[in-house]
Amino acid sequence: MKKSYKILAVLLMVLSFSACKKEFLEVDPQQQTAVDMVVIDLPSTKAAVMGTYALLQSAAYYGRSMVIYPEVMSDNLYISRRNSNRYTAYDQYNAAANDSRSAETWNILYRTIVNANIIISKGELLNVPETQKAEVNHLIGEAYTLRALAHFDLLRLYALPYNATAAAGHIGIPVVNKSGTSKEDVISPSRNTVKEGYTQVVNDLVKAATLMPAAAPVGFAASNKGHITHYAAKALLARVYLYMEDWANAETLATEVITGNKYTLLSNANYVSGATNFRNQNNSETIFEIVYNTTSNLGTDALVAFLLQGASYGDGLATDDLYNKYTATDVRRGFMAKSKRSGSGGEDPAVIINKYNNTTTYEEGVKVIRLSEAYLIRAEARARQTGKDALAAADLDAVAKRADTAKPTTTETGTALQALILLENRKEFAFEGHRLFDLTRNKQNFTKYRADGATIAVPNTSLRTILPIPLAEMNSNPNMEQNEAYKTN
Repeated sequence: MKKSYKILAVLLMVLSFSACKKEFLEVDPQQQTAVDMVVIDLPSTKAAVMGTYALLQSAAYYGRSMVIYPEVMSDNLYISRRNSNRYTAYDQYNAAANDSRSAETWNILYRTIVNANIIISKGELLNVPETQKAEVNHLIGEAYTLRALAHFDLLRLYALPYNATAAAGHIGIPVVNKSGTSKEDVISPSRNTVKEGYTQVVNDLVKAATLMPAAAPVGFAASNKGHITHYAAKALLARVYLYMEDWANAETLATEVITGNKYTLLSNANYVSGATNFRNQNNSETIFEIVYNTTSNLGTDALVAFLLQGASYGDGLATDDLYNKYTATDVRRGFMAKSKRSGSGGEDPAVIINKYNNTTTYEEGVKVIRLSEAYLIRAEARARQTGKDALAAADLDAVAKRADTAKPTTTETGTALQALILLENRKEFAFEGHRLFDLTRNKQNFTKYRADGATIAVPNTSLRTILPIPLAEMNSNPNMEQNEAYKTN
């Protein structure tokens, strides 16, 4: 991975922590002179963590692509016939190894890992006053979580699901838990197994939770959902266990998040259009989100510009299949509207998306994990265990009845209940970057809808539900192996 790891020696622009935009600078290892100065005290550690959060804001990561890939490659979203050529290869299931978007995402994810590695390795060696130790530990915990999240997202995007083979022994992604700071440390790693990747993710999240106190975060207010906390690490760990089909641990961790009483579901009245609703940053049910402000927002590169008509390009449209899954009394249907694609030549009628709508300041967070997901994780985990269907149904209804007050109480059991939970995930997290992963980890066949009524049948054995390893990576790293669907003879 020489191309990716040319950036492993990254030097923080060490400014006063009062500045809100702290980023690592890309430098060649041969030009590196003072790497040990990157993380030297509490202020510089804070700045390093802030710089790593800034990477998650990128349009190649949670700012847009991490949401769009799983939606446009599933049955939720398609690209309008009138488009700007963004993500069209994934809409058509014909991406190639030289796809630039896959490369951008791959690189930003590994930059996140490299930054986290440096924070962890340098931060754990810091000798700070006793009064600062709790905050430094919290920052290191945030870095462990960021490293886990990036590895997990790489696994979801570039490797087949955990259950694709019996022991998850199939090819995953390179696990990188150390980053050197000299030219001798530039490496060309091979791909670990998926099991090894998930083991690293679990270990990092378990470690993170021990470093961040449950009572309250250290160094920032609990109301700031743009920072990772103890319960954010545990919520992500619950999701990871779910993907691993470790139902007991998924249930346990989700329960810890729910009973921690740090978050509350938005009300039915407020969920879509109330004074405090889904779109608001730092709302009561958000556990962790990517927060933007007037200086850090992406402008016309933001997610809203891709989805909202008239915002900019507005290429993404909801499928009729998704829209029809909502009852008339489900408030979440208000995140969509039957109308027309803006501009001449667009679809009319079309199901347009307005789940994101801030085109004035673009201060609209991208939710990474919410309390409603903790309930649905626990619902699925319980439904997969013997004798817990009634408990699973109650968790399902906590989310479903919040959205649709007319919904009857769930009485289904067994596979019928499991199907309802999967459907509820689809309705609850539409346009939040979940759908493809829920389909593939449940080994579901599905129909990919496209413009003008075109469809693609995607079997549960498809090898194209994951992204290609970037061509530049393949060319520069002799140890890298391409995903099977993108190999050429």
